Amino acid sequence: MSSMSQRESTTTPPTPAKPYGAWFLRMDRYVVGMSMAAIIGFMAWTLIAPEAMSKAMKAFFNFATHQFGWLYLITGIFFCAFALWLAFGPFGHVKLGKDDEKPRFSFFSWFSMIFACGYGIGVVYWVAAEPLSFYSSPPFGIAPLSQQAGEIALAYTYFHWGWTPWAMYLAISAPIGYLMFRRGEAPRFSTMLRPLIGHLADGRIGKTLDAFLVLGTIFGIATSAGFGIMQLASGLNHFFGLTINTGLYLLIAGVWLVLYTASSISGIDKGIKILSNINIPLAIALMAMVLVLGPTLFICDLGFNSLGIYINNFFKFSFHTDPIAAGGFPQGWTIFYWAWWIACAPATGMFIASISRGRTIKEVVLVHMAVAPFATWMWFATFGSTALHQQIKQGIDLVGQMKSGSGDIVFAVLGNLPLGNLMGVMFLFLVLFFLATTVDSFAYVCAQISTRKSQNPEVPPKPIRALWAIAIGVISVTLVLFGEGISGLQLSSIAASLMIIFVMIAICFAMVKMLRTHETPK
Repeated sequence: MSSMSQRESTTTPPTPAKPYGAWFLRMDRYVVGMSMAAIIGFMAWTLIAPEAMSKAMKAFFNFATHQFGWLYLITGIFFCAFALWLAFGPFGHVKLGKDDEKPRFSFFSWFSMIFACGYGIGVVYWVAAEPLSFYSSPPFGIAPLSQQAGEIALAYTYFHWGWTPWAMYLAISAPIGYLMFRRGEAPRFSTMLRPLIGHLADGRIGKTLDAFLVLGTIFGIATSAGFGIMQLASGLNHFFGLTINTGLYLLIAGVWLVLYTASSISGIDKGIKILSNINIPLAIALMAMVLVLGPTLFICDLGFNSLGIYINNFFKFSFHTDPIAAGGFPQGWTIFYWAWWIACAPATGMFIASISRGRTIKEVVLVHMAVAPFATWMWFATFGSTALHQQIKQGIDLVGQMKSGSGDIVFAVLGNLPLGNLMGVMFLFLVLFFLATTVDSFAYVCAQISTRKSQNPEVPPKPIRALWAIAIGVISVTLVLFGEGISGLQLSSIAASLMIIFVMIAICFAMVKMLRTHETPK
């Protein structure tokens, strides 16, 4: 056994054998009951009156993004500032654990799981579609399909997937990691707010908050999973000619459900870590192939040029609300994204916290704000630049294909390259693995929140993990088969972010209060 494996295996906390009896005695039935009741009610509404549900959710979403768009933008900057304070303030040296505790995972495994959970299916779904969308419909009144549109397209994509989303995740991961491993508390958001709301965190108010966050997590990941299933179907249709129908969706969902449920039951060490250690090298290999076989010089030129535009215009992009022209770009993209990241932040941040034992606060910040954004930039630079090169330099009408709804555009981009079929198959596996790790980690977090406090809070019982894994799978398949429900459920999870904003800000202040109370500044 290698030294790396020895370190990871020996520092993994043991799972106690039924510390409180049967698994259902450890389950918080109030949190699970409230969450399940809301899910069943929403699903019934989706199945009975999908158009009415979608219309209602769109109306609320439009209200939130247009009336409170400025709030989302300011909140994004607030979380970036909080990240800088954590890293370079007086408490960056504090460990998420005991002072002499070693990291639970190697850096590669740790980062692989963070990236797979943090962006996962999103970076494979939007990697070509988003830059092309901005090229055809750019912001700031720029002419569509122009030279200026081509230069800003990739830069704005960097912005939507760069520092700000990772800062939002950090606003949850650092406080929850500190609470769980440094203070020995249960990994719950209600517990995190105890410094601010006192004993109310332990009563029905706290449990209701936890149930609400579980609900938002399930809605958010079920929607992403639904899009992932459809992307896999598009790829199978593109490369193998399989007809996209109910049978194909059920086949994909069945294989995927078995994969991620088994991974979830296996736990982080034997499930999520192994899948992440597979899909990150696969992503690197695929990115290298596109870089070599695609327009290498153009990728490098546009990648660095767009990075400069992003850095130079970070604050302009961050505060852009388009109040005069009112073209709807920031509401339809930036504010939508910020709301989406906030809706996903509780579960994503909590999972990242669960795997960050033994790391300092500064290490956690730097992997969020430096390593992960750099990897994201490389990914979008490679695939996004290739897509734009085919559109602009080679005259391939990818924008037209995308607007006509001809499947997922990334498969068309890969198909135009040498060894395109091989890379397309690799990309299909990448989608499957990213989908499994993302859903797996979210199911794990839901199990943590819905489990009573134990001696080993980061390892919830297997049956509770399986419960949420199966629930996500069933909801995802249902939404794929009843398409109107997907947009409505997506918008509902975004709308829920309006409340989550205030919870996240409160958690940041609670973190500051705990650090100043319990830690020695340096």
